[in-house]
Amino acid sequence: MDTKLKSNSPNNVIGFLVSMLAIISIAIGILLSYQPVLKYSGLLSQKLRAQREEGIEEQKDYYKQELLDVLERSNFVLFWDLASGKDNTNRQPTDIFLPDNMKNLQEDDNWYEQKKAFLRNFNDILYRWHNSFYSDTLRNYPLFEYYVLDDTTGNYLTNTYNSIERLLTASEEVARLKLQYPFYLIFQYGEDGSLQIPDYSGFSEEQINNLLLKEQNKDIIKEVMDSSYWHQYCSLINVPVNTTFVYASQSEDFFYTEGSRQNSLPDPVKDFSEGGFEYVCVLAASLTALLALLLPLVKSWGIGRGLGSRIPFEFIFLGIVLIPPSYEGLLSMAYETVTDFFLINPSQTVFSARVIHIFDDILNFAIWTGVLSIIFISVLSLRQLYVLGLGRYIKERTITGRIYHFLAGNIKKLFISLGNVDLTDPSNKAILKILTVNFIILVILCSIWVAGIAVLVPYSIMLFFILKKYMDDIKKKYSILLDATRKMAEGNLETAITENLGVFEPLKEEFSKVQYGFKKAVEEEMKSQRMKTDLITNVSHDLKTPLTAIITYVDLLKNEDITPEERKAYIDTLDMKSQRLKRLIEDLFEISKVSSNNITFNMMEIDLKDLIKQVLLELDDKIGKSEIEFRLHLPEEKVLLLLDSEKTYRIFENLITNITKYAMPHSRAYIDMEAKEDKVMVILKNVSASELDFNMEEITERFVRGDQSRNTEGAGLGLAIVKSFVELQGGDFEIQVDGDLFKAIIIWRK
Repeated sequence: MDTKLKSNSPNNVIGFLVSMLAIISIAIGILLSYQPVLKYSGLLSQKLRAQREEGIEEQKDYYKQELLDVLERSNFVLFWDLASGKDNTNRQPTDIFLPDNMKNLQEDDNWYEQKKAFLRNFNDILYRWHNSFYSDTLRNYPLFEYYVLDDTTGNYLTNTYNSIERLLTASEEVARLKLQYPFYLIFQYGEDGSLQIPDYSGFSEEQINNLLLKEQNKDIIKEVMDSSYWHQYCSLINVPVNTTFVYASQSEDFFYTEGSRQNSLPDPVKDFSEGGFEYVCVLAASLTALLALLLPLVKSWGIGRGLGSRIPFEFIFLGIVLIPPSYEGLLSMAYETVTDFFLINPSQTVFSARVIHIFDDILNFAIWTGVLSIIFISVLSLRQLYVLGLGRYIKERTITGRIYHFLAGNIKKLFISLGNVDLTDPSNKAILKILTVNFIILVILCSIWVAGIAVLVPYSIMLFFILKKYMDDIKKKYSILLDATRKMAEGNLETAITENLGVFEPLKEEFSKVQYGFKKAVEEEMKSQRMKTDLITNVSHDLKTPLTAIITYVDLLKNEDITPEERKAYIDTLDMKSQRLKRLIEDLFEISKVSSNNITFNMMEIDLKDLIKQVLLELDDKIGKSEIEFRLHLPEEKVLLLLDSEKTYRIFENLITNITKYAMPHSRAYIDMEAKEDKVMVILKNVSASELDFNMEEITERFVRGDQSRNTEGAGLGLAIVKSFVELQGGDFEIQVDGDLFKAIIIWRK
């Protein structure tokens, strides 16, 4: 074990054999301890079982009293549920268990705040009991059955299909039924709240008498209520009335909760562990560790000098951490091996029980040998902490230390390399070539001694003129670049550099890109200024037109000599103009919200096909007046998309309204929809009444109209709103013109 076998030294072989023999001996010792440990654990189990049974007998009264407390609380909870179900109302506990003068408080009452706090405290207690009954009691007592009967109405509550209500009667059949229930208890509350327990089983007479006394004193509430409230208001708290409660269980251990029942069950595997197996494991591990510390002291055996002693500390630490969970598996293996079968049951194979036991023993031996070998090697590696010292051990025997020293060394080399020339860079290579040629020339000149000085002077002069010419060329090209930059700074964006700038050639390309960017920015700014001017003109015109008409017709209405027909005509005109002004202002607000990103979308799944039909139906009057025939080509199935229904309705309303305004009368307009797996495309087509001579890129901008003469209604906001609403909902909007054919295309991705 952990010896240098490569040396073929007989002593090293002896060291390995001694290590393996020691580990094998300890593993065999563990196997031989199985039967004695099992025998002793059996005695321990009997002793623990006797102690457990004795403790259970002592605790029975405690668990029964705990169950009686649960039943007292259950009476309040189930009476509350029964009373609430009587009139199908969700009533508060205070509505049922307190008098009316406590429920109807007046703020001018001197004790208003205190009474209000008492009511809140009482409700909190009953709500906690209610939650505990349905979430804890019915779960902790799984065989628990109840039946609650309202003696006045006959209404009842129950959680069982068994007829435990028959326990309220007397007959031979009921006597047989009582034999099936080791526990049952009947509470009968009279009209005045007095309690009687006519029949019970599973409890002593003393326990029942104590229960009646506690019930009379309302101790079950007193124990949990604030003492200041209890002394003042205890007499006002009512108990259930005119109600019979039947509780029963078919379990012999009816008084045990699920948790206490589990704790009372014997655990043979735990007894096997506490009966000595855990001590055997500790002894075996300690003995193995001790051998790993002592055997290397025999130098001639070479133990502790091989690869096994160089395991990183992190792996050893991982092994130590895995010891506790590994013990559970080893314990289970040992117990199953000594009591039954560990590997496989003989009934499931063709092998006999004896053969399976042999396989189990071999597998146990192999596993214990492996576990002990890991412990031996781990301790052998940890021993290097003493041999090497802390600093060297961290550096050589830990992964963290190795990584740290590796990074530290490489970072140091990196800082050193920063001061060196990168020979892979083209400019560095050129400089290196020049310096190499210069070095060779200087070496040649120096090799001819004094004659070299005579040659060195003209060489230096020649080198000066060469470098001067090179520098002058660089200055000239730099001046060209600088001059072009100055001209561009002065506003001349048409400056072009045609010369080859040598080393500045990359800057020449970047200069051209910057120049193009500036020109584009200036064009955009000019376009923006022009649109602002158009905006002011168009807004003033579009607002002024209906406003002027309104003022004019108001003046006409002031004339008292007009006829009723004229007055009605003027009012209709006023209404039409005011509605137009209203629509314009609404469009302005809408486009303003879009511009300021202050618009909210309520996304929901809508049927786009039905939405388009709805828009056409709403605009039926306009379509009829326009004398345009609409043809629809829509899918038969629903086209569901996640969109804002209101904004999407506005999109198609604007587009269809545009068609009614600008399409040629007596022509046809088409609405085509194509639904694909990943997108939905809607195309609206119509033939224009006038020539389409506008810019398609600008027609969707604000206050831009196809009718430049502005003879029709509208402010030029319709398509701008359409484009904004489509794009803000993740779609694309495009205008296409082919002669007089106008197309509006909308694409939404699913």
